[in-house]
Amino acid sequence: MRYILSHLYVAISLLLFVVIMLWLGTTQSFAQDETPELLELEGGIPAGFMVIEGDIIVPESFFEQNGESSRGGFGDTQFWPNGAVPFRFDTTGNDAVSQANQNAMQSAMGDLEAVANVTFVPRTSQTNFITIRNSTNDMCGSPPEPCPRNSSAVGMVGGDQIVNIVSWNTNFVMVHELMHALGFWHEQSRPDRDHYIEINPDNIDPDNLHNFQIRSAVDVYPKRDYGLSDADTYDFDSVMHYGQCAFAVSACPPNTTITVSPPNQAWQNQIGQRVRLSDLDSLTVSLLYRQPNWRFVDRTNTGSQNGSFSDPYRIFSDGTTHTPTGGTLFIQPGNYYAVGTYNKELILDAPLGNVVLGN
Repeated sequence: MRYILSHLYVAISLLLFVVIMLWLGTTQSFAQDETPELLELEGGIPAGFMVIEGDIIVPESFFEQNGESSRGGFGDTQFWPNGAVPFRFDTTGNDAVSQANQNAMQSAMGDLEAVANVTFVPRTSQTNFITIRNSTNDMCGSPPEPCPRNSSAVGMVGGDQIVNIVSWNTNFVMVHELMHALGFWHEQSRPDRDHYIEINPDNIDPDNLHNFQIRSAVDVYPKRDYGLSDADTYDFDSVMHYGQCAFAVSACPPNTTITVSPPNQAWQNQIGQRVRLSDLDSLTVSLLYRQPNWRFVDRTNTGSQNGSFSDPYRIFSDGTTHTPTGGTLFIQPGNYYAVGTYNKELILDAPLGNVVLGN
């Protein structure tokens, strides 16, 4: 018996199976400790850290050990356990976040909480948390010069990690920095980006060329796990993409720093938008920070298998066994052995279609 799934529903009890709908995520827990001392900062950056790609905070030690050319391969992303992100606002001196700006930031948090199993929780005594500060008055260098910036680390780095904000009046700039904190890198740093955009170095200050390096690590985004081609997942509309004038040194336009390659030139004036989460932004964050009763199956997975989007089960029966009653099992394209008796109600979702359940 064979069942071909694309987008239909079936309830499952004492029969062979079920069918479809769409979404996903990941889980864990966080530690607690006493309130630490405030970090010593220069220009909003903690001692021992540096900024790459304009707004991403990373440890200097990585580059001291691996050299400047290693910028594109930095680190593995750690996601926040159970999607819980403890936060606090800095309330000291020039770094203090006003009540109005606190409200604005919490609105940006709400945009992410609305699409994924993410919860920003006021910090009490958790060891790992983010401190959101006002970087409008930051000074750098000797003699000191103003250096305000928006910036964040990527993912959970451990301890107190800084999120610097200047753009309090631009909601999706704040969302962009929170997306970094959740584990997202820039879209144009993907390993395959040269198939879709062209970087124009002649219009970029040499001191800023490093901001356009490709990230060689494979965890840039797990979008290839959708089972779609790279061309279908390169997200020109992403809130994580640079704009066409990023780091330009001459009039832009017409002298752009990023040119969208054929056949996608229609995106030229739209890349770098900061007015919404794109469809793929929303989908990806919802999959990486999944609902507690979501599980995933992908017959091509040969690595670790815990039922998450990044580490799905390979065998259909493992997926149905470990999906909680009433939950959703997402199935990637392929043929799966599924003959058996099932006595648990759940939803099977084959969002990409091309799924065959049978013998």
